[in-house]
Amino acid sequence: MKSTKIPSVIICLMVSLQQSGAEDAQSSSPPTSLPPGHLKPLASEATRLPVSVIQDFPSPYEFFRSYVYPSVPVIIKQGARRSPAFQKWTDKYLKSLPESQQLIRVEMRKVEERQLPRMNMPFAEFLDRYQTTDEYLVARVPDFLKKDVLIPPSLHCTNVTANLLETMLWFSSGGTKSHVHIDYVDIINCLFRGQKDFLLVNYTRYRQQIVFDHPEGFYSSVDVERVDLNKFPGMRNLEFHEAKMQAGDCIYLPFKWIHQVNSFGSNVAVNIWWNHQAYVVPSSESCGMMDPGLSLADVSFPYHDQTNGDIQSDIHPELDFVRDPSATLTIFMDEKETDSLTEGQFLEVMETILPRLDLDDIWTEEASDAAQQIFQILDADGDGKITSRDTDTFPVEINKFDSFSINLGQKMMILGDIIDGQISKQRQEILRKLEKDIPEDGNTLSRDHSSKLRGARDQTSMSKQEL
Repeated sequence: MKSTKIPSVIICLMVSLQQSGAEDAQSSSPPTSLPPGHLKPLASEATRLPVSVIQDFPSPYEFFRSYVYPSVPVIIKQGARRSPAFQKWTDKYLKSLPESQQLIRVEMRKVEERQLPRMNMPFAEFLDRYQTTDEYLVARVPDFLKKDVLIPPSLHCTNVTANLLETMLWFSSGGTKSHVHIDYVDIINCLFRGQKDFLLVNYTRYRQQIVFDHPEGFYSSVDVERVDLNKFPGMRNLEFHEAKMQAGDCIYLPFKWIHQVNSFGSNVAVNIWWNHQAYVVPSSESCGMMDPGLSLADVSFPYHDQTNGDIQSDIHPELDFVRDPSATLTIFMDEKETDSLTEGQFLEVMETILPRLDLDDIWTEEASDAAQQIFQILDADGDGKITSRDTDTFPVEINKFDSFSINLGQKMMILGDIIDGQISKQRQEILRKLEKDIPEDGNTLSRDHSSKLRGARDQTSMSKQEL
């Protein structure tokens, strides 16, 4: 057999093509190092710190001093067992009530999706079907059930009960997964049935890092079961606080802490919201002997008959500005009879949107820097003033949250958080001054305190801006 000699030039060409192909294959292959936890459940490879646990509700003074103003979450073991609901609220009992024919709002998917429509149905019908459907209930606690849920002793002060906002009922067969989100209220959640796991993140610590792609609802659309850390890089390298609740436990969720909640087993819980921004300082005048029978039925919840939109605008008025900054700026310029706003004039706009800025010692250097960044976002052409040329470039569809609105929303959240931090420091100082008037057990005695608490349902809530 004759051997065929391949020309050397062809051999060189073949070698070159093989090397080029290998390089292309290597460059197109996925990166060898991905962020820890990428495409895995939320916090699966993150640092998790346990939330502190206490065995009983502390006095109002101790609760606000140690947890509310320092912004510290805490589990109160067996705190929900105080309420008659813990024993009474079986499905059979609830269906036996004549009022169970009242309509309630039902979510249509256990993995939270806020864009999906909700369904109204009789409470009794929900109880018949929730164990076998992908549905769960999130609704205001019906009036006929309020007497079964006691107000936690830590809230037994007239200036706390006067600033309760809403109370919500959560009811499912388990398997619910919430969005990663923020609530602009202080919350006590009490679990009467099932288990809940909370993953918490201190917003103040990570406020420069985390960006919510839905600033209109203060939540992220990140898939909590498969977290894309390339799409949501702000979720990288977070330190989580983890709370595992059992039936009978309550948890305090501080104002504006980021959280995500998973439920397991047949699950019933009640949230109590109160206004963090109101003037609430437990003192001998506002707190007294505990009323052991004080229930949700004995106090007023002013948001109970309002729409969610009204509630959001009341709790955080900056939402309207984020949704349509052009309208707010145009109104202000018309009132001032000017066609432009300097940075100094823009700070006046901020004080109308966030009235708490007008309080003493709130305009810190950090707050001023945050306001300047907001001004720079709105000054689209960078000429040092806001005019109609700038506002004409803002998104027309106010419900379409593009990068402009996301960026503006994040900076407004940061400014609000700076303000709230300063106010909390001031209130902590007031508590320190009052400390000498509080007995060692943190309680004060007042014979008529119970009647004052129950009478708080007829009081008008204090202003959010009052300090």
